[in-house]
Amino acid sequence: MLINELPDDCLMAIFEYVNDLDDLINCYKVCVRWTYLITERTKKAKYLQEDPHQTYVYEKHRWYDDSDYSDPFRYPINHVFYQGGNPIDVTCLNTLFPNLKILLFTNKFLCKMNRSDIVSFFGNLESLKGIIAESGNPFAENCDKLEMVSAFASELSKIRNCSRIKQLYTGDFSLNAVKRYAHDFPNLELLRTSILTKGSYHMSQVPVFEKLKILTLSTENEEEIFDGFHFMDSCPNLQSAHITMEFNRFFVDETSKLECLQDLVIIFKDDKRINRNDLIRLLMKYPNLKHLALRGARNLKDEHIKQLIHILPNLVLFDVRGCPSVTRKAAYYIQDYCKRYGRSIKFYFIRNRHEIESDWPQLSTKNEKISRGFDFMKHYFLKDNFELPHFLIPIDY
Repeated sequence: MLINELPDDCLMAIFEYVNDLDDLINCYKVCVRWTYLITERTKKAKYLQEDPHQTYVYEKHRWYDDSDYSDPFRYPINHVFYQGGNPIDVTCLNTLFPNLKILLFTNKFLCKMNRSDIVSFFGNLESLKGIIAESGNPFAENCDKLEMVSAFASELSKIRNCSRIKQLYTGDFSLNAVKRYAHDFPNLELLRTSILTKGSYHMSQVPVFEKLKILTLSTENEEEIFDGFHFMDSCPNLQSAHITMEFNRFFVDETSKLECLQDLVIIFKDDKRINRNDLIRLLMKYPNLKHLALRGARNLKDEHIKQLIHILPNLVLFDVRGCPSVTRKAAYYIQDYCKRYGRSIKFYFIRNRHEIESDWPQLSTKNEKISRGFDFMKHYFLKDNFELPHFLIPIDY
């Protein structure tokens, strides 16, 4: 039997396994019948990104391929991938992808289309809600309806309707520079940013990030006192924070408390020796913490764990697997403390570090650029900064 003798539903079942952009375009051009079927198939596509078989992840000082070749058909039907730098026929893109929500493009995508074609493609995409621009040129000036942007800071001024942006991932120069996001992007609910240069954080005329619920902050400067926790004080409704810092010193303003903060991950890179009293003073600012992870504080010891348990009355998950000086004594103390005071705290240190994934199977360790659901615990808590997704997209996207 020839393939064109198959009924439409059989052909459609086959096309649903085609996820490569070049293959879909080539199939689209075969005949009128295939044009119709491919169009029906690509209407379901919501995410266009680079082929993950060609992406690599850095972990523990080595690069490895983050792909699973055992199942070539594992990709969901709403994802389409591109690879290579071969030019494509762009005339059919808007017909093929009328419901595209997220576009991730790298230099490979720019090689497949010229600038004018990309601008035309963007301008006609009424459905587009988010751009991940790893190439440094998101053409965001042509998209007025974006709700999510991942781009270099120099590109953000090109967005004409910043008030629509709810999720922003960018690098910047200093914490003082980040403050302008409160003015330019007043409706931010998720901010992921990196501080790459020196510069103190001045609290004079500090804007308030009124709607910010999730903050991810990383730094790459060892010589400064970390002001990121001071910056968090400008986010009164912040619920979750993921902090990665080169510093071992940080500023604490004890006059301010964040009552809404429930989830907190603090990673001290390169196993820092920290001021443990400052850490205790810091965590006293967050009385309603439920989930806490401390990683890389190599001089954090059992007696400090005991102190923290007493000042955090709502804590239910405590992860210190990255603190090598914490021993089984702390675990025994917490177990006894919970019995005496009727509390339930799941505690993880280096000896039982593998139990957290079985106890909390809903917490993901998957490295992905887009995660479904606005859920910090699921998509952020167990991960290092380089593993975090760019966007947390709504379930109905």
